[in-house]
Amino acid sequence: MTVRAVLWDLDGTLTDSVRFVVDTANRVIEAHGGSPLAFESVGAMTGLPLEEIFRMAWPDLTPDLAHSYRAEYRDIYDREVIPVTKLYDGARETLHAFHAFGLLQATVTGKRAADCERILRGLGIASEIDVYLGGDSVTRPKPAPDLAQHAMERLRCVPHECVVIGDANADIAMGKAAGARTIQVLWGFARERIDGADDVVATWVDLRETVFALADPAQPILRDRGALGP
Repeated sequence: MTVRAVLWDLDGTLTDSVRFVVDTANRVIEAHGGSPLAFESVGAMTGLPLEEIFRMAWPDLTPDLAHSYRAEYRDIYDREVIPVTKLYDGARETLHAFHAFGLLQATVTGKRAADCERILRGLGIASEIDVYLGGDSVTRPKPAPDLAQHAMERLRCVPHECVVIGDANADIAMGKAAGARTIQVLWGFARERIDGADDVVATWVDLRETVFALADPAQPILRDRGALGP
């Protein structure tokens, strides 16, 4: 069947923010006496729960400390990072083009859903996104399929009508586990093909062409076919 919905990762896919994730995590780690983690190590975990990053610095991290460090990270991110987060050049045009074509769009980020919505709405993205979902929208985080499956339920689409777009292993693994087609972008964290990616694109033009080919531009999609769930 024709693709009807696009499920977007945020950091490293729509927003140029992987470095912010790494730097903020390291600020918390260093503030508590830990050694800063390499960009490659933290970047590879983008989209996973913050606790998993902190456990790289402290393998025996207790739940209470994990909760405390997560709260500290979010305070810094909310106060300093969200206001300076920017879309990649080409993201706005692509979101608008997909919306104008009739494709449904949802976020499937590891961030909290409210933070994702705040970031994108603050950047002038409003009607383009139909459903904002994040790591707190489901019990099991990426790479489990739950977040993508929840987006499918909200958009009332079946797996083969959806494409997951992301830049990291967790995004692709989530999409594959959920039965969706997966597209890896090369402008975020991973710069080599990720196992399981159905398509790999290096530019926003390539991404738009790939998605439109899957959506069959000859038969424009009517948005009211994808009425959203509660």
